[in-house]
Parts: sequence; structure tokens; C-alpha cells
Amino acid sequence: MNADASRRGALLALLAAALPLPASAQADSFPTRPIKLVAGFTPGGATDITARLLATQMGRILGQPVVVENKPGASGNIGAEFVARAPADGYTIMYTTSTVHGINPNLFARLPYDPVKDFAPIMRVGKTTMVLIANNDFPAKTVGELIAQARARPGRVAYASAGPGSTFHLTTALFAHRAQVELLHVPYKGSGPALSNLMSGDVQVMFDNISSSQSLIRAGKVRPIAVAATARSAVLPEVPTIAESGLPGFGIYSWGGLVAPAHTPREVIRRLNEAANKALQTEEVRQAMRDNASEPQGGTPEEFAAFIRSEMAFWGDAVKLTGAKAD
Repeated sequence: MNADASRRGALLALLAAALPLPASAQADSFPTRPIKLVAGFTPGGATDITARLLATQMGRILGQPVVVENKPGASGNIGAEFVARAPADGYTIMYTTSTVHGINPNLFARLPYDPVKDFAPIMRVGKTTMVLIANNDFPAKTVGELIAQARARPGRVAYASAGPGSTFHLTTALFAHRAQVELLHVPYKGSGPALSNLMSGDVQVMFDNISSSQSLIRAGKVRPIAVAATARSAVLPEVPTIAESGLPGFGIYSWGGLVAPAHTPREVIRRLNEAANKALQTEEVRQAMRDNASEPQGGTPEEFAAFIRSEMAFWGDAVKLTGAKAD
């Protein structure tokens, strides 16, 4: 009898060990293995640069590696769908952007994810100044000269973007609307390919984050025309704003942040938010962001959720105003 009881006890202990830990227990021990940080655009672009910068510091703080995985395509929608369908355990998160959680929901008739219901906001990372750049052989050197070129050749001045619906696409569409000109949109899968084709002369102009184009500007491989921010950038102080170049009030930033799949335990979100905020306070991250014309933001998941809602409304108005389409 005692032997039977002992065997039953051993069997129950074995079964208990095989059962998954309750969500609360898993959250308390989080993380116990590497975390995947999905970036929805190509390596080398602004999203990828910031994601890798943040991942390194978050990994140090959390005690587990945070590994960036690029899943480019469809203006970030491929990466977003992957994360939306991932297990809600905090081990797969996304570096989202103003494209994925601001523009795409307003531009695409159908998305493979719900930008609000399928994600849990973690933290807004930063906002980044964009710069309007041109191929060196393009004759326009100022905003006024670009507008004159576009009016002389309606629909023939081509601009690159990081994809249909990207922040760069919609920013250019807003610029063209304000300037009352028609430009030809040529989308690519990320900033990297777009910049390559700008340099080769396949397209004449594009908006890009300073973070991914400043090295090309300083090397003389592309020419800056103006920045899209409301004030000049400390990184490119000699470059005027679009507002001071003839379009008063024009001021747009791109932004990035961290999200997890919906229903990720609140304690896991809290831990990720805490680590991200701490990473954002390190001098390595802050200096690198300043060098790339980005302003650290930080904050709570609730603040980021409210910001996402406001951005969806802003870009919704922009889509209606410009008549921009997902091509």
C-alpha cells in the first residue's frame, strides 16, 4: 500500500513538472530565454538602426539577449502580422513605426492584423527628423526650385519611399499637396534600396530619416534640400526647414516604439517597459539618438497607446486630404 502511494506520488510530481507554469509565474520569472525584436523593414534603415541600438541595452538590463530579426515588406505589414500572431508571452515583440501603427490602418483597405486589438503597447521610443534629399544630378537645390521643376514636368519628377504607406510616402504626398504639384511615387522595400536608387538616378528625390541618410549627405553622395521638422536639426544645422523655405507650418516627424502581441501578461509588459525606459536613459543610446537626429521619448504603455490613437487620427486625415493610395 505504501509502495503504491509512493508510486502515485512520484507520478503526480512528474505530471506537475510537465505542466506549463501559470501565466503569473511565467511573468514573475520573465525573461528566461532570448527575446526576438522584429523590425518590419530592411537592415540599414532608420528602423533597423534604432531597433539594434535599443536591443543591445535592453538585453543587458534584462539579462537575456534581445535579438533583432528583420521581416521587411508590405510597408511593415509582414513584420506586424508575424508579431500579431506570435505567442503572447513577451518573447516576440516589434519595433513599430508611424507607418505600421499610424498610416497603414488608414491607407490599406485590408490589413492582416488589427493595429489596436492585436497589440499591446510597451513604450514610445523616439521621434526622428526627416530630410528631403535629392540625386546630385537633379538641378533643384531648394524647395522653391523643386516645386518649379515639378510644375514644369507634372508627374515626371519621381520620388522614392520605403514602401506604399510609409511615413516617407505620406510625407511626400502632404508636401506635394501643400505645394500643389504632382510627383511620381516609386516605392521600395525599405530605406536602404530607396537610397540606392536615389543615388543611381532612378528617382530624383525622397524623404528619409536623417539617421539613415546623414552619412551619404556628408559623403556628398546625395544633396539635402530641407528638413521636415518645425525647427532646424542640430545634426544638419545648415539645412533649412521646409516651413522657412516657402511652405509655412509644414512640420512632420517619424516615430518608433515597442509593441507586443495582445494579451501579453501585464507584468511582462511592465518588465519590458521598465527595461526599455532604462535603456533609453543610457548615455550610449541617448548620444546615438542625438547623433541621428532622434529625440528620446519613453513613458508608460498607456501613454503610448493614447499616442498611437492620436497618430492614427492624424494620418487618417492626411490620407483623406492627399488622396494617397497604397499603390
